[in-house]
Amino acid sequence: MEDRTVFQDLNVNTPEVTLYARVAGNLHSGNALIAIHGGPGNSSDYMVSLGQLAGDDLAVVIYDQRGTGRSTDPGNDPANYTQLKYVEDLEAVRAAAGIERVFIMGHSWGGVVAQRYATLYPHRVRALILMGSGAPSMQAAMAAQQNKLQRIANLQAQRIIPAQITGVQDILPAYFSDPYFGLPAEMKPLFYNGAVEQLTWQALGNFDFTAETKKLALPVLVLYGKDDPFGMTMVDAVVSAWSSAEVELVLLDKCGHYWHECPDQFFPSVRDYLKDTR
Repeated sequence: MEDRTVFQDLNVNTPEVTLYARVAGNLHSGNALIAIHGGPGNSSDYMVSLGQLAGDDLAVVIYDQRGTGRSTDPGNDPANYTQLKYVEDLEAVRAAAGIERVFIMGHSWGGVVAQRYATLYPHRVRALILMGSGAPSMQAAMAAQQNKLQRIANLQAQRIIPAQITGVQDILPAYFSDPYFGLPAEMKPLFYNGAVEQLTWQALGNFDFTAETKKLALPVLVLYGKDDPFGMTMVDAVVSAWSSAEVELVLLDKCGHYWHECPDQFFPSVRDYLKDTR
C-alpha cells in the first residue's frame, strides 16, 4: 500500500547552505527521528515512506544533504564536503527541529554521517538506527565497494544490467535481492548528483574513526539485507566498530540495500526499537 503521510517543509539555514527538510508527525512530542539518506549525491525523496513511523508521539525528519535535491550547493571545493560539514548540517537540522536528543537513522552513506555525528555529539543521540550502513573506515568501505562491483559484473553477464552503464538507474538491479524488483514511486526517478559524490570522496580521504565509535555505549540497531550488494563484510565492520555499545543486529531475508524490498520486516523492527529505547 502506498504511504500517504503528509510532510511539512522546513528550511534549515546554515552559514554555507540552506537545507531542505521535511517533517511528518508531532515535533511537540519531544521525540524525533532524523533520517539521513545515502549517496553521496542522492536526495531524500526515496525516504518518504519513513513517514509512516510518525505520529502524535514521534516526528520523522528527512532532509536533502548539501548540494543534493532542493538543498543549495556550497560550491565545487572538496573542502565543502568533509565529514565535519555533513555532521554540522545534521546538527543544524536537529537544532531547527528543536529536539534536544534525537533518534538518528542513517542509510548507506547516511549511516557514515550518523556514526560520525554520534562520536561528536553523543549527548544529542538517543539511539542510532543503521540500515545498510557504510562502515566508519575507508578500508572497510573499499572492500564493500568491490563486492558491489562484482554483483554488477555478474548481472551484466546475465544481461540484466547493460554492458555500457549510462547512469545510476542502470545499476539499480544490483541493489536488490531480486534484480527484477519493481521500484516504488518514491524511487522513480532516483535523484543523483555525481559531482557531489566525487567531491565528497575527495574530501573524505583515508578516514577511520573506529577508535572513537568503540568508546561509545549508545543503543545501536543495525539492519542489513542478507542480499545487500556490499556484502556481509560491511555489516561485520559496522557491528565490530561499536564493540562497547548495545548493538542489536537484524538481518533481513530476501532483501538487498533498500528497505523498500522488505517493508514487512523493516518497519516492525524499527517501530519496536523506537518503542523500547524511548
